Amino acid sequence: MQTEDPGGFENRPAYRRIGIYLLALIVLGMAVSVFAYLSSMQVLGWQMPEFNLQTPFKSAGGVNSTPASKGLYLYASPNTRSYFASIGGNYDRLLTPWRAYAKQRQLSFKEISDPQELSNIKDGVLVLASAVALSEQERTSLQEYRARGGAILATWATGTRNEKGEWAGWQFLEAMGATSKGEIALESKARFLILNGETPLTHSQPAGQRIWLGNASESLLRFSGEGAASIMDWARVQEPERKNESAVLYAEPSADSGRSAVFAFAESAWESQPYPIYSLVDDTLIWLQRRPALLRAAWPEGKYAAQIIEMDTEEGFANALRFASLIRSINYRGSFYVLTSVAKQFPAEMKQLAREYDIGFHGDTHISFKEQGLNEQEKRINIMREDLKSILPDLPAITGFRAPLEGYDQTTQSLLQKNGFLHHVTDPNSSEGRLPVFVKIDGISQDKAMILLPRTQRDDLNLNKEQLDLEQTRQALISDAETSKQMGALGLLSVHSQSFEENSLLTQAFPAYLAYLKANRNTVWLASSSQVADWWHERDRLKLSSSIAGKRIEFDMTVTGNKPLANASLILMLPQKSQLPNVLGLKIGMPKATVRRIDDFRAAIVFETLEPGNYAYQAVFN
Repeated sequence: MQTEDPGGFENRPAYRRIGIYLLALIVLGMAVSVFAYLSSMQVLGWQMPEFNLQTPFKSAGGVNSTPASKGLYLYASPNTRSYFASIGGNYDRLLTPWRAYAKQRQLSFKEISDPQELSNIKDGVLVLASAVALSEQERTSLQEYRARGGAILATWATGTRNEKGEWAGWQFLEAMGATSKGEIALESKARFLILNGETPLTHSQPAGQRIWLGNASESLLRFSGEGAASIMDWARVQEPERKNESAVLYAEPSADSGRSAVFAFAESAWESQPYPIYSLVDDTLIWLQRRPALLRAAWPEGKYAAQIIEMDTEEGFANALRFASLIRSINYRGSFYVLTSVAKQFPAEMKQLAREYDIGFHGDTHISFKEQGLNEQEKRINIMREDLKSILPDLPAITGFRAPLEGYDQTTQSLLQKNGFLHHVTDPNSSEGRLPVFVKIDGISQDKAMILLPRTQRDDLNLNKEQLDLEQTRQALISDAETSKQMGALGLLSVHSQSFEENSLLTQAFPAYLAYLKANRNTVWLASSSQVADWWHERDRLKLSSSIAGKRIEFDMTVTGNKPLANASLILMLPQKSQLPNVLGLKIGMPKATVRRIDDFRAAIVFETLEPGNYAYQAVFN
């Protein structure tokens, strides 16, 4: 009896077997690379093809950010279905994105289409997906459900019509913390959802994250209330008349009633960038489920936002001293990026600036680096270094750069990294969020990686194009800083030396802007570019993981490197309104953690100093 196929694998020549092994390894390696690429693109908002590759999603704090499946309900309102049918619409178009979300996240929503069933839900989270038309019976059942402790997530114009499709007003949404301010005009450029950082509904995404909401036929609504995101234009400029509006809102009237969240846009807006919206839904459901979430704070010392002011020092170089005098008046260490061919003509001014402020390079000449050859760019970097060395021979190595005309490319980034630069002040296109970003380049260790600091505010050139008067310029400067503060983001204002002539519009407007920053110093960290870049490296040394165990959240922290980490803090989303936890060490000798209230829904856990090593704690909720 033949027990082995003579033409089988084992009987093939050795060289052929080795070739097959190698081929298998190559295929496996390619598969892993493709998987990694698709996974990263998915997180960035790219929509996966029909095979629907699944990837786990982790929040910034280390807690698995997929909500619990238990107690999730999707209400397919029959009155809303009838209303949409009467106007030629299809309600399933607004329900289907929820079904797709549940499938992608491997969650189980129980769909309810009978209003009678609403009375049988005891707790959990009920999604009202653009449930525009609700009867009095449905409204009463939903109010009773929330009074029992049930949570509601309502989207778009839920409850604004009765069972006949007649206008009923905004009272239903107002009871959930969203006060109507109207609609955003279809011709408006405000079509981006801009997320605030470190809020209960956005804790897994960076401050200032920009999500395109498309051009769906369902209008974008305007609300005021406790907010986690706003609708703005691409540049993240809030129209003055919409200053206090929000597009993602949350509320908890009391500890006994259920929480609520409202999205000011319909599910049709998800189509453009579904995966960032999925992350928003994740965070929202977690908060509605009263599950605590923990993450590293973006900024040190418990500050909520950060602010950089830098000057591109080129034409009108001597005006830099006037600018320096202004920022000195609030005891602020600003940053000056100097055009070295001009700086050589002002050695005395250059030496004066170098004694008190951060100095960085703005190139050798005011010509963009973008699309220049590698040799040309490297030559220019060497020239600008030699230029400054001739003026400031004893100045420590300068590691900051800002490209002239904000013109740079991948070659520029690689050369800067190769030459030991640690931060690069870039254009607003360089990041979809408003936080510093690490540049990942092969062969460069993480502790030496360059930091991108995206310009996040309108500069003087932008404001000049708007032809603003003095008071409008003051208000524009303050409004942009206020927006960054609201987001918990990095505010970065760039100005040009030629705009600071004596009695110029900007020179007259600036004192009011600096007074605003000084008044908000308790919550906004005023820092130079190098200070922010240094902090971002320091923050990266803190590794955090956490898990929920009953009425407590356990978390481990590891501080890498060989020096103490100062002023690190964590942000904790509270499961019960205004109830701060007790934070206890799980090992002997754990440094004391100070718990500070941020607002009704968040607390900061602050550590004065952490030596390199591992730490274990638990936050216990009563």
